[in-house]
Amino acid sequence: MNTINRIRTYHATLAVLAIFAYLTGELGIIHAWLGYGVAAIILLRLLWALSGDRQVGLMRFYPSFQGLKMDNMLTHPVISKSLIACIALSLILATSTGLIMDKGKAIGLANVDVVTSAYADDERGERETDTEEGLLAETHSLFANLMLIFVGLHVTYLLLFKLPLAKFMLFVPKPTNSTQNNDIEK
Repeated sequence: MNTINRIRTYHATLAVLAIFAYLTGELGIIHAWLGYGVAAIILLRLLWALSGDRQVGLMRFYPSFQGLKMDNMLTHPVISKSLIACIALSLILATSTGLIMDKGKAIGLANVDVVTSAYADDERGERETDTEEGLLAETHSLFANLMLIFVGLHVTYLLLFKLPLAKFMLFVPKPTNSTQNNDIEK
């Protein structure tokens, strides 16, 4: 499999896992396992970027304003790269906060001591958890929702301005000449 097809496969795998993880947010262990799957795909992608292959380097995510003019503003790569960078950042932050909240329970590491919430004594001398874990859950939800918004903007942008690229990344085959001729005759 050539590099571009591996990129397409990675893209599809990450997209499906991330969307299913979002949709299963209330399904406990299923959501957690999908989150670990997303984390594994992200980690593999980062390792792949270190391979030295120019097509998979992380600089491809960095928006460059070079060549941006009024006449090419809507089709310039800076928009697409900015949306991809926003998706990546929000997905990484949602995944990271999810992993911190799970504390390894979903993959059998529950016995590992990880302190994620602070404790304070109330007036009766009993321990109560601080709002740190609630804040972490809210942060997780915020980044997951932001990721979904950026994905929606990314898909809309590609469908409006980069339809051939969108079709290519979604494995839609190019129409053959005979198919195009049949469509014209109808």
